[in-house]
Amino acid sequence: MSGKHGHKPFEGHMHDYEAHITAVEEDLEYYRAKRLEPRIIYLIRRGIVTFYDLLKARAALKRANQFFETRKPQGKNLEARVRYLEEWLDEYVKGIALVSSRSVEGMDMVIEDNRKERGDYDDFFRIKKKEHHGTLEERMISLEQDLKDYQELLEVFVQALIERHWATRQELEQRWKQLHEERPWAGAVIVAKAWTDPEFKLALLTSGREALREMGVHQGKVGKLLVVENTDAVHNVVVCTLCSCYPYDILGDTPWWYKHDIYKERIVQTPRAVLKEMFSLELPAEQEVRVWDSTSDVRYFVLPKRPAGTEGMPAEELAKLVTIDSLIGAGLAKEPSELSEARQAGAMPETPRVRPD
Repeated sequence: MSGKHGHKPFEGHMHDYEAHITAVEEDLEYYRAKRLEPRIIYLIRRGIVTFYDLLKARAALKRANQFFETRKPQGKNLEARVRYLEEWLDEYVKGIALVSSRSVEGMDMVIEDNRKERGDYDDFFRIKKKEHHGTLEERMISLEQDLKDYQELLEVFVQALIERHWATRQELEQRWKQLHEERPWAGAVIVAKAWTDPEFKLALLTSGREALREMGVHQGKVGKLLVVENTDAVHNVVVCTLCSCYPYDILGDTPWWYKHDIYKERIVQTPRAVLKEMFSLELPAEQEVRVWDSTSDVRYFVLPKRPAGTEGMPAEELAKLVTIDSLIGAGLAKEPSELSEARQAGAMPETPRVRPD
């Protein structure tokens, strides 16, 4: 069998609203209970900010001096409302990254401190996550209110940091702008960790979202994320035949060819020939080629095979062997010799990165 569809032809846009809302619920509670609130508690314990600073900042807060944009639910169209919740969640996650990176600068704080504070090692310190019940409509209304409340706490925290001269508004605005201009692609870091950590690899292949959250990788507007592994027996390729659905928060900018009609139409029909013609990738005749069709509900990325001769290489070096093409299945990971040649030519790839813990 030369190809395999991930969904029916001409099926479009969002259908699995449940998956999207569940993803927002889970991500929102994860970032609140395991990222933001433990960081606030840690800083309160050490006197960087106090409860009273937060109260004063809340009392003094006016619309004119708010740092984050005030958001209100828009429209009655279900898909538009779901997308709006996902965009709101993205802004909330970026806001946590903003205050996390700035608030710990100059402090003797390590990742382990945050893990202790959030209760990873002691249930007594673990912040309880909210449970979600009711109809889809009721859960969406609840999420809209939660996002409003959680963002308000984030806003108050930012204002308190400014009042305590831990940061200036100008510094935060500059960093906020950078967070929106940067497009960190973490795919190579993810693959390197999977190559070196069997437990993480299993978690990645069975429950992608949860495994990546623990790495500090937010998946953006994705209902379900599936990771497919290349082996000696199977080579996987990802496409979106309807538009260009793509997990850009993980893979970075979309390659030009991924959006091209020639690729989208032909890769499903004759994948082996297209890989050879477009990417000079000739696969063994006995290796099955599977094509996975991304949608608004389900996104895929490929876990490429680890190149031979990389035993003992550190994860940072392994990540440099991973290319965008190999994460889509249009190529293989680089050989170590190619990395050496690139170094000699002064043409090293951009280092993939994730947001701070």
